[in-house]
Amino acid sequence: MMYKFFKELFSTTKDDVSDSKGEVDVREELRRNDSEQIQLEAKKLLLSIPYEEQFGNALGAAMRVIVFGDWFTVFGSTEDDGRHPIHLYQFGDYPKIDQYRDDFAKILKKDFAIEDRDTCLAVLAGYFTVLGLTGSTKSLEGKVGKINLLIWDISKPGVNAFAVAIASHVTTAATDVRFLSKIEALEILKQLSLYAKKHFSNWTLFSDRLLEGEDHVGLNSKIGKSYLKRYSGYLKEKKGSPWNNIDWLK
Repeated sequence: MMYKFFKELFSTTKDDVSDSKGEVDVREELRRNDSEQIQLEAKKLLLSIPYEEQFGNALGAAMRVIVFGDWFTVFGSTEDDGRHPIHLYQFGDYPKIDQYRDDFAKILKKDFAIEDRDTCLAVLAGYFTVLGLTGSTKSLEGKVGKINLLIWDISKPGVNAFAVAIASHVTTAATDVRFLSKIEALEILKQLSLYAKKHFSNWTLFSDRLLEGEDHVGLNSKIGKSYLKRYSGYLKEKKGSPWNNIDWLK
């Protein structure tokens, strides 16, 4: 009798495990289907955004993504749902702009002493001077640069990549808070994009040089550097990252 009891108990347990495994398989299949649908819908949406806007915006994605907190997890990144955060492909007009406008205004003021249009143009003119792009855009003509040129030495590895990333970030954030018009911003980003494509061959190289340049410039605190490194890693890995979906050359 005891043998029969254990035999029946084992059989019941095995059935429960089998049912549980079946439920897990179903959930996994649903999750995979949802991820594929999300990716498909996102890619359709991205087709409506000009390549120039996507590329220019993506140059500053390592800083921009930190503001939005996309893909953030305290314990690291283990899953990828395939989402394509639209704000990493578009600026000036996207679903979350009203929610994040004040955040960008505070960041521009705290990190770059940008409080209005004039201070914004002065800071951007400084980065254009560092990169040797003075006179390349109408909106920055005659503007006196307002950054510490001593720490932005592009003879050091990666400093030029970091300058491009920061200038992109400032440009898109300033457009989000309406210090710049979209037309002006795209003109500025065009020159940054041309520079980046001339000096770097792909997103991986650009991102590696960006982190190397930050080490030389020392713009961030130890915590800030760790966030920049973490989010750059996400941008390299995630299916929905602009660095994995926007062609470097087109």
